[in-house]
Amino acid sequence: MMSRVFMFVLLPLVLTMTAPWVQAAEASSDNHRVVIKTWLTTASQKEARQVAVNEMITLHIDLATSTWFTAGTRIGKITDPGLMTSQRSLKAVNYTEQQQGTTWSHQSWEIPVFVTQSGQYVIQPIPVTVEVSVSPGQNQTATFMTPELRFSASLPSPALTGQRPWFAASEASLEQTWQQSADALRVGDSISRRITLKGESTLAAMLPSPSQPLYDDAYQTYVSPSDLQDSTNRGLYSASRTELETYVLQGGGELHFPAIEVQWWDSQNQQLNTLTLEGKTFAVKHTLQSWLKFYAPWLIAVLVLLVLALLAFQFAKRYFASRPLPSRYLLWRAARHQDWPQCRQLIYQRLYEKTQLSALADFSQDQRWLADSQRLMSDQIDSRLVRSMWRKITRRDKAQSPYQVLQPLRQLARRYPPS
Repeated sequence: MMSRVFMFVLLPLVLTMTAPWVQAAEASSDNHRVVIKTWLTTASQKEARQVAVNEMITLHIDLATSTWFTAGTRIGKITDPGLMTSQRSLKAVNYTEQQQGTTWSHQSWEIPVFVTQSGQYVIQPIPVTVEVSVSPGQNQTATFMTPELRFSASLPSPALTGQRPWFAASEASLEQTWQQSADALRVGDSISRRITLKGESTLAAMLPSPSQPLYDDAYQTYVSPSDLQDSTNRGLYSASRTELETYVLQGGGELHFPAIEVQWWDSQNQQLNTLTLEGKTFAVKHTLQSWLKFYAPWLIAVLVLLVLALLAFQFAKRYFASRPLPSRYLLWRAARHQDWPQCRQLIYQRLYEKTQLSALADFSQDQRWLADSQRLMSDQIDSRLVRSMWRKITRRDKAQSPYQVLQPLRQLARRYPPS
């Protein structure tokens, strides 16, 4: 029975057939040893020195003993600034191997690490506590410190400017489902849009919101809390983020929901991709209440115009009740009823009021005017002729006729005829 205390000493161990970035430490006592190795990998690199922002970096911790582990291993937390990690529900992979006739028991641990900004990073030594058997019925507990690991992170593509949300994953998908409260949508019904973003080799906290909720007078928007799910299957980390938006319809017509695009850096193939969801248009019917509400401004405007028109009509009616009607209106009414004597009288009155002439022939010597004057006095008169002659007299309202200038001379000649 062994009575002395075993001392564990950390020593660097250079292993053959091992990449330089793999760092290891060994502790030994007599014929019993515990070896710890740590290294970093990504989906595309077995030796991670330069990684992409938002990409999952896997910290590997491999423990080996020439005896066997007798209790659960405890791994300390990673608390370095700028690093994000998930150390919940970590599970070790146990296996054995033969080396030079000695059977080694192994525990392999994988811890996901993420960085969200460019820069130089250091994973400080992490305490790892193990318990191994040193003799029948006797166990020994010791704490090892992992070696310090350094790496750098940068944006994987110049197209990622930070203005649009993006994420990194080895595989990704974007899906949506629509749900209507009724087949034929009417105001008051609702439309639900469920969007799910999935990624491999990432965490749900690293996935951006795949959509921005829409707000419009045509509907009320209700956004449910995001559903974040993380899972691990045989060392593969999967994550999903689900957004549920409900739109309660407030107005009729066509409602269009735009397409959605999310940028995705494929960490496996080292390329930038875009996930796209198609938009959709819905036809919404009005109810009586919504129709009145929607067209209320127009209905009020029409009602105001009708009231103003009615007031104007009443005012005009009262105004012309004690005053003569406009001569233009009298002409239009007489022409409509084919009251040609009244039309002739109104035209002569108009001629005298505007030019002080009493004969149509004195207004103009144009042949067409003279012909129209003869038609006015014949049975060939019609409403078109009446309106045409009225307009011609009105246009000469401000321009004095040359015959009007000679009218005083004609009156003098009639009063004092030559002897």
